[in-house]
Amino acid sequence: MVTVLLIDAALAGLLLVVVLRARVAWQQPRARIAWLAAAVGVVALLTQGTVVPLDVLDGALGGTNVLKLVQNALTMVALWLGVQAGTAPVTASVRTLRWRVPIVLGAVFVVVFFAAMPDRPASSFLFLEEAAATSTGAWFYGVVHMAGIAFVGALLCASAGVSLPRTRVFFRIGAVGIVLGCVSEIADLTLTRFFAPNAVVSALFDPLFYLGVVSFVVGIFVASRTTTAIHRRGETLLARVDEVARERGVTVPPGLAADAVADTRLHALRVAIEDAAIATSTPLAGHQRALLDDVDAHLTRQTSGARS
Repeated sequence: MVTVLLIDAALAGLLLVVVLRARVAWQQPRARIAWLAAAVGVVALLTQGTVVPLDVLDGALGGTNVLKLVQNALTMVALWLGVQAGTAPVTASVRTLRWRVPIVLGAVFVVVFFAAMPDRPASSFLFLEEAAATSTGAWFYGVVHMAGIAFVGALLCASAGVSLPRTRVFFRIGAVGIVLGCVSEIADLTLTRFFAPNAVVSALFDPLFYLGVVSFVVGIFVASRTTTAIHRRGETLLARVDEVARERGVTVPPGLAADAVADTRLHALRVAIEDAAIATSTPLAGHQRALLDDVDAHLTRQTSGARS
């Protein structure tokens, strides 16, 4: 029951991100990363069977627990996108991300799943845990996929230090919970297959992993909001710098694309204003200098978007 509540809480949180941040994601390429992480997470949690019955979902794939493979792959991709949502440069977009890690891990999951378990039982929520009692192949796949998700969780934890402001604590707690959950599941599968099941170890996975997922969901929401705040800050500064440029007769540097991102235009105008002040020996007024200092602070923040 607790597991179902945690899954549904995470699902509700991700759905809120998907719905509430859809307009922002459409307008801002960087915000689409967090939005896509939430969307993939929604699909991954829907495969758990708490909303649509598991046998219905898995039945559409043949009724041999292929849904478990889909669930594992989607969970891994959602977590990986979460890493990118917190650490990718503000100028990044879904298309500019390097997808090697999720592609390689996904391919490993697929190969091991079908090679290690050519004969699988009918749809079951506890498919792997039950199969591992008698099947070394099921144990091996369980270890591989949990190790893969733990690896992405470790990336999330390691990257939290340079993530967007206000997201770090949520990503760190989420990552620790997910990694510890995966480790406990590997221990549980190993005990079940080669030794004797332990009720305490068996009970650890759900609270650790899904509490970690809930914290991760909060981090995704905060990352999306923070990205929007940074974008708006850049647009506000650009409008003010444009006004200063007009007051001082400074034009946009030649060669700058009209559709250049706000930070690029902001940097170009900031340099042009400073150069013009030096060239014409007309010092900047106090409020103008303060504005350029604000621009510098905005542009020299960490590439992830955190303040410097």
